[in-house]
Amino acid sequence: MEIKELNIEGEKVFVKKSKIFGWGFVHPLKVNGKTNWKNFLIGGSWIKFGLLALTILIIAGACQEYSTAVRIANECLEKQTQIIILP
Repeated sequence: MEIKELNIEGEKVFVKKSKIFGWGFVHPLKVNGKTNWKNFLIGGSWIKFGLLALTILIIAGACQEYSTAVRIANECLEKQTQIIILP
């Protein structure tokens, strides 16, 4: 598919036609041979970047919590003691 460049109120907008969803915005990595760092680093949208960062932080926090729970369970099994941790 071909990317089309539109000039709307002095701002360049890139669109591409999809077979399923029709026309949609495209955030190219290079514009006129120059790297567009905003699109390269964040994908063209601060909101999508924020949601991606939040998702990664939630997954990392869940992994940290799980590993802590496994460590405590292993310590209890090694010492044969019962530790009750209330939420």
